[in-house]
Amino acid sequence: MSSLLPPSSTKQERALEGTTTCIGALDVPLRKLWNADTCPVNLLPWLAWAFGVDEWDNAWSEDAKRATIRESLQVQRKKGSIWSIRRVLENAGYGAAEIIEGRATIRYDGSVTHNGFYVHGDPSQWATYRVVLERPIANKQAEQVKRLLKSAAPARCHLLELNFTAAANIHDGAIRYDGAYNHGTV
Repeated sequence: MSSLLPPSSTKQERALEGTTTCIGALDVPLRKLWNADTCPVNLLPWLAWAFGVDEWDNAWSEDAKRATIRESLQVQRKKGSIWSIRRVLENAGYGAAEIIEGRATIRYDGSVTHNGFYVHGDPSQWATYRVVLERPIANKQAEQVKRLLKSAAPARCHLLELNFTAAANIHDGAIRYDGAYNHGTV
């Protein structure tokens, strides 16, 4: 292949030319590259980057990756809302999530059962929230969930607790005590 660069071009310019020559070899029409449903799987990470996806994991299923990209613009528009938090978690494959806002305090009128979600706390701590997922997750996944929440939740809010509706660890030998899971909240 002949170069269009002048003989006085720098090494960086030649390297850039060598990198961009393969662009013409793409078999996919441009309109398919910019569509989450038709983009080739191997190019999805770059499409996610172009659409401003905050958290990406190559271990996600193809459907989860495409759903994340497909809804990324809506999530960016509604960032800081409960809707965006739920969508980000669901698209990443963590299922439906219940968001409990504020640090609810107990009044002694019998309206609340002592279930761990309510504390004898300060009602001024309104900028906290809890997330309750349907199934337990490993510690590594919990770190990813925290990053997802940090990107989607309002900056003024603080995650108080990450919990699950299903039993996290039952003593049946299926889970080892190797640090991958913990005994409750993160």
